[in-house]
Amino acid sequence: MSPVSRTESFAPSKHQREGRITPTAIAIVAGLAFFSVACAPVETAVVAEPGQAFTLALGKTASVKGSDVRLTFKDVRTDSRCPVDVQCVWAGEAKIGVVTSGNGTPEETQILSLTPPNNEARAGNLRIRFVGLAPVPRQADAGNPRAYVAQLIVDQP
Repeated sequence: MSPVSRTESFAPSKHQREGRITPTAIAIVAGLAFFSVACAPVETAVVAEPGQAFTLALGKTASVKGSDVRLTFKDVRTDSRCPVDVQCVWAGEAKIGVVTSGNGTPEETQILSLTPPNNEARAGNLRIRFVGLAPVPRQADAGNPRAYVAQLIVDQP
């Protein structure tokens, strides 16, 4: 048997020269597509139990059990809370935007503050209370982006 030169070993096959897609190539592409979808992370839905505190990550939505109300943690408007590793004269403030919808009410962005009485809003017959925001600020993290998580309570007043 004669040795194959390097240029011959990389020559295009008959199917490649003719522009055909082989059944093997189709199977490989289909398999890769299946595994990329099958391995994609599955988001779990946040379901808020009325009267119980729950956490909601920035950009995520929660549905309220027993109603068609949905809450989306839209953004952090301000976060001037005193860092835990600093002694401050004032505790500071945090305000978030929460989009509410459902119960026959139009979608609305409501601004909630950590400081009462501005920490409450209404969505239909439900009261939404903003009770916490994580992570707490640290002086060493100043200016760095944060993966915010709001703590809320939804109940009927």
